[in-house]
Amino acid sequence: MIAAGPVRVRVSVTRSLAAALLFWAMLMGAAADSSAAHAFDSDEHVSVVPAGTCRFTAGGFESEKTLIVGNLLTGTGGAQYGAVLVSGGRIVELVPDDGIESAAGNAVVFDCGRNYVSPGLINPHEHTRYSFQMLTAGDREALPVYAHRDEWIPESGFGDGSDKIRYKDGTDDAKTLFWIELRHLLAGTTLIAGSGAVRGLAKNAGSRQRPQYEYPADIRTFPFGPEAMRRIRRLRSFPDPGTEAFRPELTEDLPARAPYVPHVAEGTDLAARLEGLFFLDYVATRKSDRRFSLIHGVGLDSGDIGRLGDLDVTLIWSPRSNVALYGETADIPALIRENVRMAIGTDWSVSGSYNMLEELRCAAELFGRGSGSPVLSSADLWQMATGNGAYALGLEAVTGKLEAGLAADIMVFRKQSGDPFDDLLRATAQEVLATFVDGRLRSGNRAGFSGALPEDCRYTVGTHFVCAELPDAARGLPFGFEEVLQANRKEDIVPLYREDRQPFPNQAECALRTRASPQP
Repeated sequence: MIAAGPVRVRVSVTRSLAAALLFWAMLMGAAADSSAAHAFDSDEHVSVVPAGTCRFTAGGFESEKTLIVGNLLTGTGGAQYGAVLVSGGRIVELVPDDGIESAAGNAVVFDCGRNYVSPGLINPHEHTRYSFQMLTAGDREALPVYAHRDEWIPESGFGDGSDKIRYKDGTDDAKTLFWIELRHLLAGTTLIAGSGAVRGLAKNAGSRQRPQYEYPADIRTFPFGPEAMRRIRRLRSFPDPGTEAFRPELTEDLPARAPYVPHVAEGTDLAARLEGLFFLDYVATRKSDRRFSLIHGVGLDSGDIGRLGDLDVTLIWSPRSNVALYGETADIPALIRENVRMAIGTDWSVSGSYNMLEELRCAAELFGRGSGSPVLSSADLWQMATGNGAYALGLEAVTGKLEAGLAADIMVFRKQSGDPFDDLLRATAQEVLATFVDGRLRSGNRAGFSGALPEDCRYTVGTHFVCAELPDAARGLPFGFEEVLQANRKEDIVPLYREDRQPFPNQAECALRTRASPQP
């Protein structure tokens, strides 16, 4: 029993950490009220692991099992001390505290003491190919408050172009995508749904039938094409029943039951509201066909918000991007009243958050304890970023929870108080000690490990480490550690992580904005 004595570690000698070979070249290529949460007081457990750290112990010869020890988050009720036993990339068992020593056996052990062991964060909305770039401070200050996405998208064919956002084309460069995905991984994200992916870091869901996408999802950005939108804009009010219906477009060559996850009601004008109406009309006739989710939903009215719950449509919320572009966001109090399931995602770096931890903080500022009129607890936000994200992608039987049979997609973050969910909202990548994908350690914070690391965790940037194979195109590039640190401070690309807990540069402010009145 760990209460009677700590798990005995087997000392393992690892190779010294090599300087990172990738990251500079990559750049060149391109609050909630949580009073309901009660964390188990784990301080009574004896541990040889220094506070705020993990300790790695190599397993026996060709061991196929891994044991991750800590305060386990299995639901919104709080944390319970125990361990996650992993084999073959899946969770075999959640081990209670009195079974940890016997479960360790010859397994690889990550003893994280009193730190929190959580399902990995799931980001169901990220335009990965575009998220290497950020607006300058001046460009961001000049952004107007838009009424619809077509006002700012250069290729929409709507508007005169004077208020369009100038952003670079999406990239397919493997090194740049590796950098973007690593930014999310370091902050505890284990699954990203979007465009653009590389193998070997986080898992990915997407619309392309390619090896780098583990899970299919019809992530159609705009479900109504340009011609449909022109016709929708001609409508001056909500149509009478029987008016011609607008059918959303589907992506071909995906499994018939792949989840459908489009941008809908992205704006505040009538066109945005009509998008919501027509999309939900479509879902009402096909809700048994597949899982349906809806990204943004800023323009949904009270009637359509009620329909979301009835039709089992998950709202994927991106609050920072919403307020940056449209001045407001989805009606969260109404969504809660109607029992609508909500997930949360970063959108893209141009107007959204740079990782899921930042997006959670934004949500807490708007509707959590820091908002003055909280409707979301920090435990609610954790659920939105884990299990609800999996549900939005039709993957609730695959990942998103610490549960036997599910993928061992796990983040470990530092315990700072007795409330794990408040601690998650305080966390930056510095507090994410380890991120596991399918039970394999993929990244973490070197300062968060009190001893050796696994041998394959040989790439470092700052205090962070990466346990992954580099993309083929990136191997053998002679860039050293100091250059990598310089690259993380480069002014025209989103850095991997915050340095010295400073704010991320040019990240959109998380505050409601008012649309300017038209000039006479």
